[in-house]
Amino acid sequence: MPVLPLVEPKDMEPDIRQTMEMFQDWIGDSVYSQFMAHVPELFRKFNDFYMACLNGRVESEPKELSRLRLARLNNCEY
Repeated sequence: MPVLPLVEPKDMEPDIRQTMEMFQDWIGDSVYSQFMAHVPELFRKFNDFYMACLNGRVESEPKELSRLRLARLNNCEY
């Protein structure tokens, strides 16, 4: 169970909600977006970085392994 409550889509800024919907359609999950919506400016900057990496030279497998490792290091069960 998250310590910080997730932001409901109706309470998000329009561009953040649109990004959340994109992730929901793309990967079938929006929890990360709902969590990051607490700090919209940080979410925007991270999303810009993430999309640059996604469209960049790094293959998806190392990126996913990095994400899983970071989650484990931070005791994140998500």
